[in-house]
Amino acid sequence: MALRIGRIDYLNIWHVFHLLADICPEGPDFLYEPGHPSHLNSSLANGTLDISPSSSFEYLLHAEKYRLLPGASINARSEVQSVLFLSPVTVEELPAWLALNPGPVCLTKASATSTSLLRVLWSQKWNLAEPHWQEVEPGTGLATGRPFLEIGNLALRHFVQPPAGYHVYDLAREWTSWTGLPAVFAVWIVRRGLPEPARNLVRRLGQGIMTITSSLEQHFERLCGLPELPHWLNSPELLCYWRAMSYDLGPQERAGLALFGERCTRQGLLPGMPALSWFSS
Repeated sequence: MALRIGRIDYLNIWHVFHLLADICPEGPDFLYEPGHPSHLNSSLANGTLDISPSSSFEYLLHAEKYRLLPGASINARSEVQSVLFLSPVTVEELPAWLALNPGPVCLTKASATSTSLLRVLWSQKWNLAEPHWQEVEPGTGLATGRPFLEIGNLALRHFVQPPAGYHVYDLAREWTSWTGLPAVFAVWIVRRGLPEPARNLVRRLGQGIMTITSSLEQHFERLCGLPELPHWLNSPELLCYWRAMSYDLGPQERAGLALFGERCTRQGLLPGMPALSWFSS
């Protein structure tokens, strides 16, 4: 029986999965299911996936269902470029703008982690009054004319081609300037209770991920030239984006994840910060 693996359809990890196709190819042992983070969260929760890079918030909310793959995440130590809050005015001007323009602040449906991070920053860093939050489909925030959160490739396009009249806030930069710790957007989550054959495949996959993420730099130039990459992103922009990412889960990243959980708990988004429970090899 194949190990069922979630694959995020975003450029922040596209290159990792592209290289994994050689080490852990799709076939009798490995089966990949694409989707955005919220979709993969649901698939993990209902048992149709065995392992996935998925929202940090999903792990924190349902830690009793999961284990963490050691040493693996998607994080940023400064800007991330693809988790953005876009506003018609500066953060300082938002209270007055919202008073004159009643309505929601729009949240993409694609990511629980980014939505929770924005809500934490909104209240605890920016000291803004709680607004009316409204979920919208990915890619539709700009058309609303409202302040909005966008993630993934859609956000990255706004980063390299900022929409006129909008102030762009990179949420990783906001978090790291506030806390001094990396922003951990996704972790590799393993479903508890896997049979031993599946656990052996998780070990193989984990070794493949570690091999790839420890040597990404040597692959960047070749990967940047592949024809399937978006036409609106040039090679220097893509290299800058990939180099903004980190894929380990060391002491600093674990501290950032724990602080995020504590801040989400303070915000009322989590019942408490769970222990970090690891898949053992």
